[in-house]
Amino acid sequence: MGDWLSLVWGGVVGAGATAVALDYRNFGLRVYDLMVQRSPGGGVDPRFSPDVMRGIFGVLGVGCLAVTGVRAFGMF
Repeated sequence: MGDWLSLVWGGVVGAGATAVALDYRNFGLRVYDLMVQRSPGGGVDPRFSPDVMRGIFGVLGVGCLAVTGVRAFGMF
């Protein structure tokens, strides 16, 4: 059961990060706005733009999906 849970968790995180990276229906901008609202100290650094955030989430999404794919291939 633990193997399936790690596959589902990796797939959900990878798909969510990819949705932010590709800015599906302005999802990336909404996540960025939420991050700015919730960050302590009155906002994030001005150099941390939505494009930088989308790049970070893109790397995270591709990495999670790749690891999930390798785990799934190893299970069968």
